[in-house]
Amino acid sequence: MRALRRAVHLVSFRPRQFWVGSLAWITYFLYPIIPGVVLARAFTAIEHRGSAVLIGALLVGLFAAELCVRMLLRFGHRTYMEGFEAANALTRVNAMDAQLQSGGLDVGPRVLTAGDAMTRLRDDPKDLVMFVDNWVDVIGSTVFAAIAAVVLARTQPWATAVAMTPLLIVVVANRSVGNLIRRYRRASRDATSEVSTFLNATLGAALTIKLAGAQSGVVARLDQMNRHRAHAMVLDQVWSEGMQTVNAATSNICVGLALVVAARSRISTAEISLFASYALNLVWFPVRIGQVMVGRRRFEVSATRMETMLPPTTATHDYLTQHRAMPVAHGPELEAAPPVDRVPLEKLDVRSLSVAARGLDDVSFAIERGSLTVVTGPVGCGKSSLMRAILGLIAADSGEVCWNDTPVADRAAFFVPPNSAYVAQVPSLFATTIAGNVLLGTGLGTGPGTQAAIWEALRLAAFDTDVASFPDGIDTVIGARGMRLSGGQAQRLAAARAFIHHPELLVIDDLSSALDSATEQRLWDEVRGAGFTVLAVSNRPAAIARADQVVNLG
Repeated sequence: MRALRRAVHLVSFRPRQFWVGSLAWITYFLYPIIPGVVLARAFTAIEHRGSAVLIGALLVGLFAAELCVRMLLRFGHRTYMEGFEAANALTRVNAMDAQLQSGGLDVGPRVLTAGDAMTRLRDDPKDLVMFVDNWVDVIGSTVFAAIAAVVLARTQPWATAVAMTPLLIVVVANRSVGNLIRRYRRASRDATSEVSTFLNATLGAALTIKLAGAQSGVVARLDQMNRHRAHAMVLDQVWSEGMQTVNAATSNICVGLALVVAARSRISTAEISLFASYALNLVWFPVRIGQVMVGRRRFEVSATRMETMLPPTTATHDYLTQHRAMPVAHGPELEAAPPVDRVPLEKLDVRSLSVAARGLDDVSFAIERGSLTVVTGPVGCGKSSLMRAILGLIAADSGEVCWNDTPVADRAAFFVPPNSAYVAQVPSLFATTIAGNVLLGTGLGTGPGTQAAIWEALRLAAFDTDVASFPDGIDTVIGARGMRLSGGQAQRLAAARAFIHHPELLVIDDLSSALDSATEQRLWDEVRGAGFTVLAVSNRPAAIARADQVVNLG
């Protein structure tokens, strides 16, 4: 029942759309009661040579009822799908929000590759809401089956009992294979994630693969993974669809037997009509029971996969199904995250910071406002890890980081703009314009003042001359991961994105590794001239020569 409670809370995100739509669908499932009664009355009138007017009125009424229920279904389906898709979107936004959090209790573990995360965001939310969708069908079918069973049992109790037999068979059969269904669904989804991860890595390294002449090997590996995925997906579909087929076949056989039982007794034409009408609709009742049981297994698999992107669910907080403001289905706009308060930096102290897994042991130093501190050392000594530990991007085993002599409790949440900006060793750029990459996260508009701020940031990054030479200037689209830029240009664009925030602390990881000597000299002159407080990783003489202090991890 916990799975059902979670699913109900999820679809209640847009309660009016979902429950109004659900009521329309339940009404649709109950509708076959009306034609059965009307046709039975019509046949009774015909047998007793009733009025042609009465028979005609019954048939016209049946047509009107059919028209009304179709119109209701059209309205209900549209309304229902608004709630359905809103719940779909909610789980995706919850997962993305957790992955994009800088720190705090709401941050999700970052353990997935981009391809795997995309597969989970694309495929798994549907199984979560489909579980409740199946329950809507079951509720409508159950009420119909109960009414039909009572009506039919009055005239044909034994035939009714035979028609209801599939329910017991379906429950036993689906429970016996439930673990297999769950196992094959998990294997199918995991295989799809592996293919997505491989494709994402392949596209990111397309040039490297081409230069290495490894295209055939990559294609062969992809072919092997696709065969494995196809095998897993076939097993998943065979077991799921196979159970649906067994359920439907069992129901059809039992209904056929029920009709035979009914035909062996004295029965009127009206009773035959009523029994046939209700019994044929009863076929779907066991099938929908089976869908719920299969859907529960799928819900469990998908919920587990989505939860790998979310903080752990507590007794009072379910991050997977938590409601939030969203514009889908006529909801309110997304709530903007409250801005981080700028805390002017006078002094930063790193005290006895240790990360045993990265080879860092008891690292201590202090940084004064407006100074340049350069961390040096051989490859693999933990320079980049030290930067990430200070910023809270990886966990430290011991030690603390103090901002103006006050320990920072949640470093990941605190070391963000405007307090800090980080330029990673390998820049992460988006397939948009230069301006779009520089403005990422600033909240600035598009007016003349914003353009001036962009050009100032590009100047500080020694990238303004390059951009001015591009035909589209700051509106130049740089391609996926900045593929239209050189390595040095990509580094400087990432630096401009940090500079535009005018952070209190600027953390730079090997910024000038891909620059020529003249550009490198200009870049460090600009950084020093801007008066930033800088913590940089570099073994380059140009950086070390301008440093106020050097921390050697060698």
